[in-house]
Amino acid sequence: MPRSALLRHSIAAVTAVTLLGGIGPLTATATAAPVAAATAAAVDPWAASVPLSDGTTINSLRDLKTAKDGSVVALWYRMPANRSKNELVVAVRPAGSTAWGEAHVLRTLPGLRSDAALTVSADGSVTAAWMEYPNDGGMGDEKPGGVFRMATLTAGATTWSAASDIMTDPGWAHSGQLAGSPSGELVAVWQGSADGKAAVLSSVRPTPDADWSDPVRLDEPLADGGLNGPPQLVYSAQGTATVAFVQGTGRTGEVKVTDRSADGTWSKPVAVSTPGTYPTGPTLTIGSGGHAALAWNSKDEPTSETSTQVLAVRPADSLTWGAEEPANGFRTGAWRKVAVNPQGDVTLLGAAWEEGAGYGAQTTTRSASGTWSALKTLSTGYVPDDQFDLAAGSDGSFHAVWTQGDGNRKLMAASRVGGVWSATPTPLSTNTTGYALGLVTVDAAHRPVSVWEQSTGDFTSQLRAATTAPAPVKPLPRWRDYSGDGRGDLLGLTPAGALTVRTGSGTGGLGTGATSTGWPATSTVVAFGDLSGDRCNDLLVRSSAGVLTRHDGGCGTAFARTGTTSTIGSGWNVYDVLTAPGDMTGDGRTDLLARTPGGELFLYADDTKGAFKTRVRVGGGWQTYNTLVGVGDLNGDKAGDLLARDTAGVLWRYQGTGQGTFGARVRVGGGWQAYNSLSAVGDFTGDGRADLVARDTTGTLWGYAGNGAGAFAGRVKIGGGWQMYKTLS
Repeated sequence: MPRSALLRHSIAAVTAVTLLGGIGPLTATATAAPVAAATAAAVDPWAASVPLSDGTTINSLRDLKTAKDGSVVALWYRMPANRSKNELVVAVRPAGSTAWGEAHVLRTLPGLRSDAALTVSADGSVTAAWMEYPNDGGMGDEKPGGVFRMATLTAGATTWSAASDIMTDPGWAHSGQLAGSPSGELVAVWQGSADGKAAVLSSVRPTPDADWSDPVRLDEPLADGGLNGPPQLVYSAQGTATVAFVQGTGRTGEVKVTDRSADGTWSKPVAVSTPGTYPTGPTLTIGSGGHAALAWNSKDEPTSETSTQVLAVRPADSLTWGAEEPANGFRTGAWRKVAVNPQGDVTLLGAAWEEGAGYGAQTTTRSASGTWSALKTLSTGYVPDDQFDLAAGSDGSFHAVWTQGDGNRKLMAASRVGGVWSATPTPLSTNTTGYALGLVTVDAAHRPVSVWEQSTGDFTSQLRAATTAPAPVKPLPRWRDYSGDGRGDLLGLTPAGALTVRTGSGTGGLGTGATSTGWPATSTVVAFGDLSGDRCNDLLVRSSAGVLTRHDGGCGTAFARTGTTSTIGSGWNVYDVLTAPGDMTGDGRTDLLARTPGGELFLYADDTKGAFKTRVRVGGGWQTYNTLVGVGDLNGDKAGDLLARDTAGVLWRYQGTGQGTFGARVRVGGGWQAYNSLSAVGDFTGDGRADLVARDTTGTLWGYAGNGAGAFAGRVKIGGGWQMYKTLS
């Protein structure tokens, strides 16, 4: 037997019990969000995993939950390699931390057979509940008699309570489940026996210091039928417990639900499934928003070779279930996971057979409005039928993990964010042989957290954990840096349509950088900041028809006309000046100024989505200037400034306030009519201050180093021949 099969067989003994039962006057035509949002889920990468055990024992993960305060709790069985004992172990990752606490043994169990799960209650507590079978004689020698026990980590506590009994049943009791209300009440259900037949039983603990009530039977006995499978239990935020189970004859059955209202009364069980069918394997789930979903497998009769996966949903603040509906071709039988997000969207995950591809992890989502997404295969290899998990985040996302591989089986992960699944799955486990099995939850920061067991030997395994983490944040680009070297640059467009980045040397010179061709000579080129949010400065280009387009920068690559673009809108030819002053609004993002021929000046603030907010009028009378140049922060106050040259050649500085306006103008000097081009260049002298270049009528380019106080040092000649450019920006 292969190593992975031996280890799987060993751990399977522990879980064998489960087999028992507008822009001003303009109109935006395509204000695009960042490109990635339209095609793939925006998911941060997974950080490196950390061990929760040393890998010398046998670890079998049972449950993974996130508490109300954001703590993440993992529950597992731990056995030495010789299987001489079976311990129930828990570990906690505190809210706001990425470090897991030490493993804590809740109980040394009397045998290998056990059910164990975590319950997260609305009062902030987390409870581990498990079944013990003290009368068992060993593997394959199960005997009647079960004890349902629990231990609690109350809200704000750091230590778990001692184990206490929920119930003791001398018969064949199993499949215990627990759920908690906002008031601290706990409800327990399990499958036991009454009058010699299988029954769904329940007990209630009203408060933490109260005793458990005597068990009551929830199902109604049938003369010619019984129960099929374990009961399912959820608790709503409104204080209502719901139990679902299958009851019927050998030929037909019904999925039934009963509700326990806040006053403690259980309702008469009602059927949710279609009469005359044979349902099996119900899965009951409730989302944090109160929406509930109930999925099961339905056949026309027990011996039928075909079955249908069906779903019924229940809106928040309601106890009325909708009619069952086919789950969009989803056909994984009883092996499925169901998750509901706060908005009421329901996602199903399971392993399904595809002709030519074998078993793969498939998913589909039903929106709250009743629309199903197309079936999607997440996996890229063979997936065993029962080895996957699914969780919903409070931000509406869904996160899936599954075991994949025929020989070496790895744990894979994918996320559905904004209605789109990750383009490719991420391998999480680090095993190079054997298997990996895992679970997933979502923490308070909306990040998926996965814990898994993976092979370390023939009969040993290790528990590991990982979460997604923000990718290292790339620094914001420096003002007017297009080459990616941190220095200010100048853009030059020739009459032939060649656009060149003239790279700042850091000592006041300008070299020749990336060049692209094919730009219409009628284009208006506006050197801009990072509008797209990719941490590279962008370019705005207005066509002769008045269409404004964002061309995304590449931090050193040329601005190709056929590169990544997004249309901002049409109608921009109503302006005779477009210039970028830097950050005028105090949000750290570059803004745009636009002047009409009539002298009205408008501000277009960055909307953080790749385009601009609705324009805001700055003022009138600006037609008195024949040149307006956004120059960045000239005086060190972090706000973008504007230079304006009047018809007499006097240059004026308008200091930005950081609130979308300017202070009173300040005279910089006269004689500036000698230049036919004034251009901001960022810091190209290396002193950290914004500089300016000016081209005279002979084609000579002059540099004006900013002094950091709103003025400039004396001009320095950069060189001649700059008349080759139609525009400089």
